[in-house]
Amino acid sequence: MTQYLVKCGSCGTSNRIPAEKEGVAGQCGNCRAKLPALYLHPQQLNDDSFDAFISGYNGPVLAEFWAPW
Repeated sequence: MTQYLVKCGSCGTSNRIPAEKEGVAGQCGNCRAKLPALYLHPQQLNDDSFDAFISGYNGPVLAEFWAPW
């Protein structure tokens, strides 16, 4: 089973997150603070979903914008 480490922003504890929990926000095993959802694959967003995703995600975001022209 593949696992990834997500560091808690509140207490600094590293939390093991299983790969199959991609996109699910968890909580720190030490202080119970909310952890950002782990995304292993790029998320394709559009005009309707972009603002909701950004406002609901408390982790860092790397955005790539593209246009057909």
